[in-house]
Amino acid sequence: MPDEYVDLEYDLHRVEASRGVLEMAVRQLRAFALCITANRTEADELVEDTLMLFLAEDRILRECDRCFAELLEVFRRVHSRAALMPASRPAPEHLYAGYMQLALPERELAALVMGGGISVSTAAGLLGISPAQAECIHDAIRCKLGGASLPEWPFIAGASEYSGSGTDGTG
Repeated sequence: MPDEYVDLEYDLHRVEASRGVLEMAVRQLRAFALCITANRTEADELVEDTLMLFLAEDRILRECDRCFAELLEVFRRVHSRAALMPASRPAPEHLYAGYMQLALPERELAALVMGGGISVSTAAGLLGISPAQAECIHDAIRCKLGGASLPEWPFIAGASEYSGSGTDGTG
């Protein structure tokens, strides 16, 4: 391609913008992964594997909410494969042990709704389940936990559609 058609400054700004979006989404994913695994080392390894697969595809990263949704989709595939492999599980970190008393679908929803403060209906969309199914899972979580609380990771993305909900998941 002739140099006259190359705009290096534009490309540099695009890369910087993508890097910022990706960085914010990865931070969110890391917090989610910690809730799912209750172990920082395991969470970081899963996020690293997820990121490698995610970056293997050429993506345009403009919106953090979309980036997080795509990362979450890849993470769930990576985590499901890792769960099939026999491995000695380290003891859960005390702060995150409450998540481990929940089944995986409950943990995922609890991490997004109770941990991230995302509405139940938005979490349902991210997890690929119906809002009614998500409400049933949310009710089951509340019954299992009783009055116990789970650690929070405020969802801070420029994700206007995800923000603005309370930690109770009512939106």
